[in-house]
Amino acid sequence: MKLSVRKLVANEGRRFPIHIVGTPDPETLPGVDWIVHEIRLTGEAFAQLSTVYLEVTLHARIQQPCNRCLEPVESTLTVEEPFELQIEPGSDEVDPMPLALQIVLSTYDANVLCKPDCRGLCPTCGANLNASPDHRCDAEDAERRTLRDFLE
Repeated sequence: MKLSVRKLVANEGRRFPIHIVGTPDPETLPGVDWIVHEIRLTGEAFAQLSTVYLEVTLHARIQQPCNRCLEPVESTLTVEEPFELQIEPGSDEVDPMPLALQIVLSTYDANVLCKPDCRGLCPTCGANLNASPDHRCDAEDAERRTLRDFLE
């Protein structure tokens, strides 16, 4: 997801339409339980001095677990965001992916639900209560203790 800056630098201050599509490397987000499938940047770019200015709409497709039942949920994030990238001396490209990932990370909703009335998981056995709404656990977990058990 690199952006060539030759044309931008040659026409300093002139705006050009851009459309960049990329898929981030999963190793760039270690320790997270969600996946960014695709990031699209659509808008305009121009260069001035040694900086590329992007005025774009960022679209990201994200898959993450439901906050209650852990089923995968696909969602789309759309953010209008201007940002700027420094052009390294002697470089013909800039990479907007790290900054785009920071924007996704700071604006995505971490508390998604697969549906508004998601019933979640059984606290005893972990069964998905959406798949089996009549589920009942007969055996209580002997290891499970509450604060009241320690106060007696």
